[in-house]
Amino acid sequence: MAGRNFYTILYVIATAICVGISVYLSYFGYYSHLQELTVFFALLLGILLFGTDMMFRHYRLEGRRVWVPLGFFLVVAVFSWASNYNFLYTSFMERDVAERTVVEQFRTFREDLTATRSALADHPTIREVREERRELERELSNLYQQLTDPVRPGCGQRCRGHVEQIEQLLGERVTDLAVPAVDASAEENEQWFASYRETVISAFEDSVDDEFYEVAGLAERIEQLLSDYADPYAALRREYEDRRRAVVETRGFEVIAQLRNYSADIQRQANALLPRGDEVEHRDIHSRLDNLGEIPLSIRDGFIERSHPGVTAVSSLLALFVDFIPILFAWLIFRPDNRRRMPSKPGFGLKRQGRGRVATP
Repeated sequence: MAGRNFYTILYVIATAICVGISVYLSYFGYYSHLQELTVFFALLLGILLFGTDMMFRHYRLEGRRVWVPLGFFLVVAVFSWASNYNFLYTSFMERDVAERTVVEQFRTFREDLTATRSALADHPTIREVREERRELERELSNLYQQLTDPVRPGCGQRCRGHVEQIEQLLGERVTDLAVPAVDASAEENEQWFASYRETVISAFEDSVDDEFYEVAGLAERIEQLLSDYADPYAALRREYEDRRRAVVETRGFEVIAQLRNYSADIQRQANALLPRGDEVEHRDIHSRLDNLGEIPLSIRDGFIERSHPGVTAVSSLLALFVDFIPILFAWLIFRPDNRRRMPSKPGFGLKRQGRGRVATP
């Protein structure tokens, strides 16, 4: 009797410890999915596991078939194992998964922004203004060559023709500055050309449609973002440094949220400026690190991508251990009493007699 009671107490304590560990792992393993409801779900799993373990012990002592409690236990154990494995795998692999995810999302972010920059560069307004600017620069260059020709210096007939061509491109007369005389000095020609060129460029920029500056400004912003988010490893180091300084570290990874917000904002602004049919579409910046610890992520990374098979195996075994040990322990130490066969009602076979016992020597 004393031995049986000792093993029973030992079994109950071991089961309570295993179920407690499983509840702890399930809480953090399901938190990314259930948030405030996680504590209730974890407690429910703990009650079902503990109750099933006790039922399995009872069936074992009574000599009854254990398939019913064992089947129910397997159903509960599937949910428990998923959360246990998720928490353990995430704990082992957080930095590795974070690094791979940040590098992947940086690549997506930069590729999408580069494609959007190219689409903006092909905007009709950009092409038109740049072509006009090239023609204007070409005429200014020809004007300068004529003005400073060492054989025939000064602004003669050809030089004045370039001035007229420039004013036609602008659609207005841009200056009342007197064209230097043919016999003007080289210094006077240089000063006049510098003033004239500055006035022409200023008039051209004033005549450009506002849409050009909106498109060009967005392209410059993209350039700045590409420069700011060029190194995923540096961004991840800064992220972890901020997390160490934080009082609570359950927040998501800010760098992924920043990439996602910038990507969505650039897409929205670009599509508002691009012609119909030329809109851009940015890929989703996944929130894998915002919710690092989700079960699908851990299972995919561990069993499909198989980045670290050893970590997957250890996490799986530990996740199974805490749930299955009480069942195996009960199977080992509890068994029905041998004094069990006696006649029963005709047609009903034999039935058991006596109480179960602990399987002690």
